[in-house]
Amino acid sequence: MTTNEADSEVYALPKWWCEHNVQLLDVYSCAGTSVALLYRLLSQRTHDQSISHKTMPTFAEHLAFVCKEPYTAWYVILGDDYQVGAVYLSKQREIGISILDEFRHRGYGTQAVRLLMARHPGKFLANVNPANAASANLFRHLGFGLIQHTYARE
Repeated sequence: MTTNEADSEVYALPKWWCEHNVQLLDVYSCAGTSVALLYRLLSQRTHDQSISHKTMPTFAEHLAFVCKEPYTAWYVILGDDYQVGAVYLSKQREIGISILDEFRHRGYGTQAVRLLMARHPGKFLANVNPANAASANLFRHLGFGLIQHTYARE
């Protein structure tokens, strides 16, 4: 399948675009099979990889969040026939990416973000924890530029 098949629920990059066979599966059309993977991804996040969670939600809380369809688009990343991670596009056009520990640093994230951007053209943002060098490097490699550091006080 190609990105031009808009009515499809699976989107794949052309073979010439990537080293791995990467596909995006719509979380909202297969949520029952995706929630466990999404929860596992969330549980693997370290403090420097997360800007949205201070504590780990329960599985029930996470399921309720997924069922609200909080993002414009949310995909499970299939890499070489394995579920390797997830990528989303928020309603504010922010890209979020998470790759399972055992599949990191293999290019799946870069390919998935490229595919997401091809599927949803326009302006993009990425909120990255400054301590997350791998994520910052991924977005710099894709042509993103640093526009601000945000500070919070609680």
